[in-house]
Amino acid sequence: MSFNLVVCGGTFDHFHKGHKEFLRCVFSVGKKIIVGITSDEYVKKSNIPTSLKLRGVSKNQISKIEPFEKRRQEVLAFIKVERVYEKTEIVEINDLFGPTLDKNLAIDAIVVSDNTKKGAEIINERRRKLGLKALNLFVIPRVLAEDGQLISSSRIRNGEIDREGKAYIKKEWFDKNLKLTENLREEFKKPFGDLLMDISSLSKDKNNLVITVGDITTKIFNEKSLGQNMSVIDFKVARKKKFSNISELGFNGQEKVFKVDNPPGHITSSLFKKLSGIFKSEVRGKVILYINGEEDLTVLPLILLSPLNTIIYYGQSGKGVVKVVVSEESKARAYDLMSQFKVSSRACFRIQFY
Repeated sequence: MSFNLVVCGGTFDHFHKGHKEFLRCVFSVGKKIIVGITSDEYVKKSNIPTSLKLRGVSKNQISKIEPFEKRRQEVLAFIKVERVYEKTEIVEINDLFGPTLDKNLAIDAIVVSDNTKKGAEIINERRRKLGLKALNLFVIPRVLAEDGQLISSSRIRNGEIDREGKAYIKKEWFDKNLKLTENLREEFKKPFGDLLMDISSLSKDKNNLVITVGDITTKIFNEKSLGQNMSVIDFKVARKKKFSNISELGFNGQEKVFKVDNPPGHITSSLFKKLSGIFKSEVRGKVILYINGEEDLTVLPLILLSPLNTIIYYGQSGKGVVKVVVSEESKARAYDLMSQFKVSSRACFRIQFY
């Protein structure tokens, strides 16, 4: 069935596989298409859910929806790839209704996903009150990711999946202990981000989740009151015991401290479970993860588990501090490296709390 003019709308943030399938359905039922994209102002008014609940972290820190123009360009590029540019118009919308109440537009149908059907029903109710004909309604089921859950922009922003629905974490990483292979050691000498020779000019970041890895880096952040949300420490510097308690690193003792065993050259299933639990649970104030063993490789699971735009600082021995802005690219690199670790034959390690 084909209609003369069909409308649809959405935020289209971090344009993904689900968006593509949705728009393909829209293109298939309309001779002319109007695609409404929510404005930046409309987005700000919306309630953006998140799975990350670290207390003291604002919604802006974990819900970075892309600006309107970037979202528009992503949709436009897809329209061109699908060769429907001539029949499709993109409009900016500032409310639920967009162009659907325009009496000068002979709109025939509206296409929505199964979670926005209610909005279409509200639109039709308003149209009836205005003496306009109710729109034919097409409801498109949403697309599932490889883990069986829905692909959504919020899950992409939260760092759980990529735009094709691929999970950044393998289930086996929660069950098996992994060991760094010799051929990967050189790879870990390369910075995962920008190498900062001098961090004296760093200022407190109120807009992003900030994590420090390493005792010296953490100590410097505390001395400068840079307000990191999480710190990963092991009381060692260059693998030698240096500190005995968190107060020596500048903490005031009010922090929530977790402890987990993780031997040198390993990433344990316990480490993955503990970090995952921290990100998913409600934790008030600052968080410290004390590694009984070695924290050097913790950067990898942190990148994989953190929301996009999280900033991780870690020390690069003898060189400076590396600043990693968690992105889709850095997650892909971390995933590739983790996939090359070997399963360790060592026994499981015990998590402790204090």
